[in-house]
Amino acid sequence: MVKSAKSTKTAKKSFYEVVFTGKPKVVRAYLAGLTAGSGQDATIFFSFQEGVFHEGKVERLSELMHVRALDCHVIVDVDTSNRLKKVAKTLEMETGLAITSNRHIRSASLAFGFEAFAKRYNDEIVEVIRNLPPGLRLDGYTHDVKLDPSAKGVEAYTVTHDYEAKGTGIVVGRVDLLIELKRKLQDFPLVKSEEIELNLA
Repeated sequence: MVKSAKSTKTAKKSFYEVVFTGKPKVVRAYLAGLTAGSGQDATIFFSFQEGVFHEGKVERLSELMHVRALDCHVIVDVDTSNRLKKVAKTLEMETGLAITSNRHIRSASLAFGFEAFAKRYNDEIVEVIRNLPPGLRLDGYTHDVKLDPSAKGVEAYTVTHDYEAKGTGIVVGRVDLLIELKRKLQDFPLVKSEEIELNLA
């Protein structure tokens, strides 16, 4: 009963996407100082580091060509978001940074796919996907396994395989848990995961 209550509490954490105008290294230094100064723990993820989608190709190209000011998308916990709201008006004068957006993340999603030619690799991947923590759910999952005993032992000479497994799906839920999952999936070369997409309020 206690475990169930803990899981429910964990799943209710709130996160916000904060968009800064300014260089990522300056944003990083500022957030490190803000966290140290508050004396409180903070959860901070940089979208460009964690594979979180934050804008289209046109905007990225514009930044590379210096057509518009560089921006930095950061995911933070609710307490850090509130602290940033309080300092937003004086931030640019003090640091040269500006906050252009501070929006609640309702949920996030991560699409993935995999292809494995050995049962043990398939089983390892499926184990991760099927045992998601509270706060994440699996949507639209498809999984297909084909067996061809006649092809056993000829993999080195042909594209035919005696075992072939394919799977696709979307994991939906809390953004911090999705970031952890994406990191975990990166340990599996046979899994391709897309960028994490945010559903913003």
